[in-house]
Amino acid sequence: MRRPNCLPSEFHDAPFTVAQALEAGLTRRRTRATDLVTPCRGVRLRTGTEVTLLRRVQALTTATGAVASHVTAAALWGFPLPLTLQDHAIIHLTQLPGKRAVRRRGVKGHQLRLRPDEITHGRMVTCTSALRTWFDLSSVLDEDELVIAGDHLLRRRNPDATPGQLDAYLESRRGAAGHCKAMDARKRMRTGTDSPKETEVRLLLVKHGLPEPGINLPIFDNTGGWIQDPDMSYEELKIAIQYDGGHHARPAQRRSDIARDENALELGWRVVRLTQSDLDVAVPGAEPRAVTRVRAALTERGWTAPKANGAS
Repeated sequence: MRRPNCLPSEFHDAPFTVAQALEAGLTRRRTRATDLVTPCRGVRLRTGTEVTLLRRVQALTTATGAVASHVTAAALWGFPLPLTLQDHAIIHLTQLPGKRAVRRRGVKGHQLRLRPDEITHGRMVTCTSALRTWFDLSSVLDEDELVIAGDHLLRRRNPDATPGQLDAYLESRRGAAGHCKAMDARKRMRTGTDSPKETEVRLLLVKHGLPEPGINLPIFDNTGGWIQDPDMSYEELKIAIQYDGGHHARPAQRRSDIARDENALELGWRVVRLTQSDLDVAVPGAEPRAVTRVRAALTERGWTAPKANGAS
C-alpha cells in the first residue's frame, strides 16, 4: 500500500481544515487518507493524536471561527465546576452578531456581543476572557458554586484577575442578565485562596453561624520566624484550620504536615484538620462534622455564639 505523502509541519500537531489543506497544496484524496481522523466536520487531525477537550475545541473553533465560551471556556481556564458540568460532551461556542450561531452535533451555539477585552486569543484556541467566562457562569451555577469559581479567579497563586479588575468589569456589566447574582457572589468572594475546598469550608462555616475565618494568614514564632500559612484561621483565638486533600496522604507530605502542625501547637495554636469526610453528611439536613469540630474549637477558646434576635 502506498504511504500517504508527508504533511506540512504546521499540520503535525494541530487540527486543520480541508480548505487549509487544499491551500497548502494537498489534494482532497490526501485529506481522506488513513493517517488522518475527522474530529468534526471539515477538520482533520493526525491519527494517534490524543483527542482531549482542548483538541476538540481547537478543531471546532478552527472549523467555525467561533469563540469557546460558557462552561467550555470555564474548563479551559481551569475553573472548578460541579460534577454535573464536567463531562463536556457538549461544546459551547459563541459567534458575534452578524454570524449565525453554530449548529453542529455536540455543540451548543450562542450568538452574543463580545467586547475585544472579553475575548482571549490563546496559542491553540480563542475563548472568552476569564472575567467574561466567570460572569457567564452565573447562568448555570448556584451562588455558592459561583463564589467558589470566583475565589479561583482571584486565587493566591497566578490569579486570572485582580479585585480591581473584577469590580471594574462588574460595573461595566451593570444591567446585564446575571449582574445581580454576580454582585451577590462578589460580596462573599475572597482573595488569596489556594483551593476550591478552602472556599467550600469557609462558606459552610459561615452558613452554620460561625464567624468567617481569615485566609492564609501567616503564623510567626516569638522571634518573628515564619511557621506556616494555615488555610484558614481565627487569629485572635489561635485556631488554625487545615483542609487536607488527597495529596496529603502521601508519606512525605504527611511528615511535612505533622512537623508544620507541631510547630503551631508549641506556640499555643489549636489545629483543626479537615478532610472530605468532614464535609459529607450521612443524613440530609445533619450538621457536617467540619462545623461541629470548628465550633468545638471556638467554644474551647472562649467564643460564644451571638444570641438570636428576640432571645433573652
